[in-house]
Parts: sequence; C-alpha cells; structure tokens
Amino acid sequence: MRLPANEASAVCEEIRRLDPAAEIYLYGSRADDSARGGDIDLLVVSDTLGFRDVLRLRTRILDRIGWQQLDLVVRRRDQVGEPLAALAQATGVKL
Repeated sequence: MRLPANEASAVCEEIRRLDPAAEIYLYGSRADDSARGGDIDLLVVSDTLGFRDVLRLRTRILDRIGWQQLDLVVRRRDQVGEPLAALAQATGVKL
C-alpha cells in the first residue's frame, strides 16, 4: 500500500466521524506496491452518507492530507455487487 500511515489515518478519521460503521477500501495504483504515481482511489461502503456528506468529506480529507487527485466513491451495502465496488473490494486494501 502506497499511502503514508498519517494520510490513511486522516482518511479513516474523517470518514468515521460521519459514519463509524463505514468500510473503507484503497484500490487502484496506490494499493499496488509495485506501481508508481497515481491518484488516491477510495471506496466507502456506507448506508448513511449522502451527497452533501461526500462533498464535505472530500474537502476535509484533502485539507488534512494536502490537495491532490482523490477519487471518492461511496456505495450503499446493497450496491457493492456493482462492478466498480466489487473490483475495489476484491483488489483493494481495507483501511
């Protein structure tokens, strides 16, 4: 996993502040130790986060870890069978 511990901690803290039961997955190139570069791809599985929460989360996370490319995907538990969510769970790292 190529996400520094302090950044991973900040991501988890901000997400769990709004939904303590959320599942968080880092996927894509940052989950692959042999890859280089890349943005931060996160899947958050939550039944409580709404659109406004996601916008606030994105800002709070980037304020804490520094402004960089962040893809924040939020899905409800009944949506984790969708291709992107299934791939992120299968290949990603649970934070």
